[in-house]
Amino acid sequence: MYTLEQCFQSLRKNGQKLTPQRMEILRVLSEARAPLTARDVHTRVKKKFSHVTLDTVYRNLLMLTGTGFISHINLQNKGTARFEFQAGHHHHHAICLECGAAFCIDVCFVPDRIPAPKKDKGFKVTSHAFEVYGTCSKCAA
Repeated sequence: MYTLEQCFQSLRKNGQKLTPQRMEILRVLSEARAPLTARDVHTRVKKKFSHVTLDTVYRNLLMLTGTGFISHINLQNKGTARFEFQAGHHHHHAICLECGAAFCIDVCFVPDRIPAPKKDKGFKVTSHAFEVYGTCSKCAA
């Protein structure tokens, strides 16, 4: 698991711009107790950078998802999608279809080596997402 400072260093090392807004987005997610929506992140980042737009936050969230420091949760529904500071702790989620709550599953069921698709043997896998959908205990009651 990476610290926030190690994430910053890795982004710099890999040639990514480390803007104050991008650093704040990572900080907000690293301090969150639960995954946040893009709107939640935007609201918190605006406290420090009042001029930042939701579009800017969303673009940065998607870029940071590609680095592996942030995971994108609830892929089925863009409106309830959430983002989580993952920083090297690869895991998956169970998503409640009623309330949208996300619960960590601290195991990965996907093998380390995924075979290439039959129609494109040169396809290179760079990441994967696995989510389980159901009803949480609060909503099932």
